[in-house]
Amino acid sequence: MLRASVERVPRRRAVAEVGGRSLTYRELWDAAARVAGGLAGTGVRPGDRVALRLGNGVDRVVAFFGAQLARALAVPVKTRLAEEDLRCVLDDSGARLTLAAGDPLPDGPPLALGDAAADEVAAISYTSGTGGFPGGAMTAHHNFVSNAETARRVIGMPGGAETSTLVSVPLFHVTGCNSQLLALIMAGGTTVVMPAFEAQAFLRAVPEERIDNLVSVPAIYWLAINQANSADFDFDVSSVRYLSYGGAPIAPDLVRAVLEHFPTARVGNGFGLTETSSIGTYLPHEQASAHADSVGFAAPVVDVDLAGVDDA
Repeated sequence: MLRASVERVPRRRAVAEVGGRSLTYRELWDAAARVAGGLAGTGVRPGDRVALRLGNGVDRVVAFFGAQLARALAVPVKTRLAEEDLRCVLDDSGARLTLAAGDPLPDGPPLALGDAAADEVAAISYTSGTGGFPGGAMTAHHNFVSNAETARRVIGMPGGAETSTLVSVPLFHVTGCNSQLLALIMAGGTTVVMPAFEAQAFLRAVPEERIDNLVSVPAIYWLAINQANSADFDFDVSSVRYLSYGGAPIAPDLVRAVLEHFPTARVGNGFGLTETSSIGTYLPHEQASAHADSVGFAAPVVDVDLAGVDDA
């Protein structure tokens, strides 16, 4: 997906930090290839695990694609894990190398190994189950591609459009990585990343970056709307055409507030799991207000088993 967008729109911005640096698609490819070469220089081989303990930003995106170009498995790591939990993730995943915040990314001669098989594992993401230590969910390349396509389909985003999204959730989470970053990479759009959430920075970034695709948790929309209502602030969100929320239940009153404050957007409620690579179900705009308590319909290529569920 990345190479196709590099060939189609090499000079378009691929990724940017709010208030920071940005890379075009060609620059992202070149930077990732140098990271891949640097990983190979440290002894990382195809199939090895590389832990990414990096916060939101351009380096996190470069490191992710660098691991992919080296045919290594990316292991996203929560940046605030306690040392004991971090050690458990690293040991369980078998990570050969950890890329940590504050350290320079590996650098070496450009390397881009040939395409992996569709069912080859590309990443291991750790997710909390019903109890005990989080388990590693293995994500294959076709899982990434399938979810990126699903993300575009459920919101109606056209392919190849000069579209942009604002990532206000952590990139170690499947929502930010799989349903925003990778969906925009597939489309050849721009992913704008917030290193940390701040309500006014969120509101300013929408018009400044001409954001047309927002995906976040209900709490962030609540904070942004209340910030706009309580301050003398230019709340220009007329560029937003698609808005999705998920990750937690949303109150009907907040849905109505979102519809009021983002009048140009088609809104929808997404529900999913790390194990499903992100999106499992989606409630489209047409039902958003009347069925605010619903997570909607099964997403494309997803089967939902309702066995044992009370019809009431």
